[in-house]
Amino acid sequence: YDPYPLFMTDARGSRIWDVDGNEYIDFDMAFGVLAAGHSHPILAEALQHRIANGTCYTFPVEDSITLADEIKRRFGADLVRFSNSGTEATMDAIRVARGYTGREKVIKMEGGYHGHHDDVLVSIQPPRDAMGPVEQPNTVPASAGIPRSRLAETIVSPFNEPDILAAILEAHPGEVAAILVEPVQFNIGVVPPKEGYLQRLRELADEHGAVLIFDEVKTGVVLAYGGATEHFGVQPDLFCLAKSIGGGIPIGAFGGKREVMASIETLEGTPAFSADATGSGMERTTIPGGATRVAHLGTFNGNPLSMAAGVTTLTKILTRDAYPRLHAMAERLTAGCQATIDEYGLPGYAINVGPKGCVMFTPGRVTNYRDFIGLDAELWSAAFFYLANRGILLPPGPDDQWTLSVQHTDEEVDRHVEVFAEFARELTA
Repeated sequence: YDPYPLFMTDARGSRIWDVDGNEYIDFDMAFGVLAAGHSHPILAEALQHRIANGTCYTFPVEDSITLADEIKRRFGADLVRFSNSGTEATMDAIRVARGYTGREKVIKMEGGYHGHHDDVLVSIQPPRDAMGPVEQPNTVPASAGIPRSRLAETIVSPFNEPDILAAILEAHPGEVAAILVEPVQFNIGVVPPKEGYLQRLRELADEHGAVLIFDEVKTGVVLAYGGATEHFGVQPDLFCLAKSIGGGIPIGAFGGKREVMASIETLEGTPAFSADATGSGMERTTIPGGATRVAHLGTFNGNPLSMAAGVTTLTKILTRDAYPRLHAMAERLTAGCQATIDEYGLPGYAINVGPKGCVMFTPGRVTNYRDFIGLDAELWSAAFFYLANRGILLPPGPDDQWTLSVQHTDEEVDRHVEVFAEFARELTA
């Protein structure tokens, strides 16, 4: 937020206002939370009703069944559980994978962000001198306070490099509980998977007995009706959701295959109780503390407010017929920005996957984090402030991307393109 953060006071539809009364067309949309837009009137009405009738019971509500069924239908899941954020969703999914497999190590992709718990707050944007070789990246903590013992359980692999991942799995036979991946890497702009990459991850997870987890916190119900799972046609064992499923209300969810998710109820019949890494029998006493199931807890899990928000958002706003228009606007914005880049010879390219996209100010196409670190941060900063000062608000960092909502219009997209063209013209004059 350098040189200082913008303090906001109000937001409606696709617009947001700061404390000085400046109005912006919001293309940040709260880091992708608001595919439904700000304060959607249908959602606002539902939340007002919910607030008037209680927001936290610690007892189940019917909306939780409705929302779980909707998510199951969209993502091809057997079982779903609710939490309160994307961080919680990935944390819980990893615990389930460990409980199910009886293993401890997790593989995450270099440059990927999956929340701020200790298992995944590593190698998010590591400095060049700490990364290590691409074939065996270092596990670099992204925060002070992460115990060294935690670092030993997280292995880092480059995104879009399945052969390197295969070698890492071969080097750790029977040790890897989960492969965690964002199907489109959104912490370094917009980096789609190479053709066949996600399917190869599916195959490698099966070959090595690891749980494949898709972090769909940013992609879920945004890229498509059924998220990246539907968009790319690859089914993970577990998936994690948050952000746009709640329309702006804090929420998280994770779900997937019955045999894996059922470890929350009992570990009976799971690999953790049937075999260890060598294939020999594993006694129950090897489970830490003698636990017979995976714990998933939380006072606010499945609370009435977030459940009402989720049901309303998914069944009345982000319906299947909303996506063709979202995709069309995104293609319009990307094409307009690319035309400007071509006309004025700017270094970089415009890219989108579904309603999310950005301009990548890099010398070549980015396929993983090590490509991304060549980004021209000064050029990005110049563009960000030029556009912000003219009413176009983008995410406040070159590693994020714009998100279009159902409340944006073609005219607003065209205004974005127009201001970006003005920036390019003045920059190159």
